Amino acid sequence: MKKKRVLVAHPRVTAAGGSNGVAAWVLEALRESCDLSLATLQPVDYAAVNRSFGTSLRAGDFTLHVAPPHYQNFLRYFPTQGALLEACLTMRLAQNLDRRHHYDLLFGTQNEADFGRRGLHYVHHPWLYLPRPKDEIRWFHYIPGVLAAYRGFCGRIAGVTQEGLRRNLSLANSPFIAGRIRQVHGVDSEILYPPVPGVFPEIPWEQRVAGFVAVGRIHSCKRWDMAMAILDEVRRRGCELSLTLIGHRDYADPLRQLQALQAERPWFRILLDLSREELAAEVARHRYGIHTMREEHFGMAPAEIQRAGCIVFVHNSGGPVEIVGGDERLLFDGVDDAADKIVRALTDPAVEADLRRHVAAQRDRFSVEAFCASLRDIMEHFE
Repeated sequence: MKKKRVLVAHPRVTAAGGSNGVAAWVLEALRESCDLSLATLQPVDYAAVNRSFGTSLRAGDFTLHVAPPHYQNFLRYFPTQGALLEACLTMRLAQNLDRRHHYDLLFGTQNEADFGRRGLHYVHHPWLYLPRPKDEIRWFHYIPGVLAAYRGFCGRIAGVTQEGLRRNLSLANSPFIAGRIRQVHGVDSEILYPPVPGVFPEIPWEQRVAGFVAVGRIHSCKRWDMAMAILDEVRRRGCELSLTLIGHRDYADPLRQLQALQAERPWFRILLDLSREELAAEVARHRYGIHTMREEHFGMAPAEIQRAGCIVFVHNSGGPVEIVGGDERLLFDGVDDAADKIVRALTDPAVEADLRRHVAAQRDRFSVEAFCASLRDIMEHFE
């Protein structure tokens, strides 16, 4: 049987970030069953991507189409940088490639895409909701009309229309995002949970560190200062727990701020740029996890922590609510609320034992195997 010719469009397949992890695993899942190509803005560092996401990608697994130099020049001299601009330039590149090569299917993995014909797109967070209030706001967002003008300009680069966005099959990373896609575009989506990679060591509970682990970008939107405040309060109430934060060295100012907090707290440590194996081993040696971001679209990090067998407490918003099965004992709205629930779990053996059983029932819902199998099935039946 002739393989389906598929072009995946993703701005930059790099070693950090949930959307890049999804793109990497899309390539991993389809490289054998499809005649695969990638449209992107920069070359792929295969070793770094594999180290971070647990993939085994190699040069030659797919045809790599890197944008010509004038794309990079345009980005370099544009007055502001933005994910939407990069996404639309990648769409434009994919459209140009499709006119030359006539692919069977175009697949965008960085939110909504308009390819000029029906395709697939994987939505982490619809455009209308970006940037998130306060977390990703920039100076130009405060100027009246600038955000609308920027979005309009980006859309014109790729010829984006509302009809073009609606005609695709939308894959949503969670029911939370499926609801937002319905609000914005008036269409239903298929839920395809992101791949949560890694084989986590099975460490007995009694041998694990009685402490918390957190995973994610070193960025203000993750609100690691709130995680610190929660642990400060938990410790004030008599539970002397540690906190380990695992992240990537990609935002200098937030990292410096966290290092200043670390200097005052001997129980807090930061681990940077771990390999997939190192991350899995470190997470699995802890009993508890925490994730403080507000309205996280899915939350690869809390899903990873849960897959390692940890009891993970998450902010009561977005995709992480789904990850922990909506269990009220694991959801918090503020520092005191989080401290109340953590202290109760730690001081009541019956509650902790029940939460461990709950984690065991949830932990395998978001595996890479489930993602790859579901994606291949979607691709096989797509029309």
